[in-house]
Amino acid sequence: MTRSSRAALAPLFAVALALVACDKKEDATPPVPQPSATPSASAAATASAAPSVTASASAAPSAEPSASAAASAAPSASASASAKAAPSGSAAPAKLACGTKPLPDCPLQGWMKANANPAVSSGDATKLAESLEKMAKMGPPGYSNWASISNDGAKAARAGNFDAGKASCRTCHDQYKAKYRAEHRDRKI
Repeated sequence: MTRSSRAALAPLFAVALALVACDKKEDATPPVPQPSATPSASAAATASAAPSVTASASAAPSAEPSASAAASAAPSASASASAKAAPSGSAAPAKLACGTKPLPDCPLQGWMKANANPAVSSGDATKLAESLEKMAKMGPPGYSNWASISNDGAKAARAGNFDAGKASCRTCHDQYKAKYRAEHRDRKI
């Protein structure tokens, strides 16, 4: 493996690890598309419009000072998480049925955990290719590159290039993950 290949794969590996830990990061607040607003306006809207989100975010003793710091426009992880949870007039669903603890996994999320994640973490190119081939058929209408990204990754994995197969995961996630969550989060697969 060349140095440039390793350098190209390092961010992909980091993102793959982040995706596996993704549920742990978003336990208290569901990912919802955020409307354009200043951080202080979003934090203020969160404090007044979604007190239940503030209550769940205040499970840790330091979360309350973070929320008040957010009201003074100091950016923090708590402030951005609270801002994401504030529906404040957006078209996002008010209550999610899946995807964050204690709720069950969403259909695609569960499928990924059961099929794609084990293939990636074990380094099994054959299982990765099989997962990518199945994923190619799961794309919703309007996601024009979904199938080609998955099929290209499967082809690379079948040819023995596990890293290129795994890179197709990042390509697809970069292009579609946020859109899919916003539009098809609870879509049956």
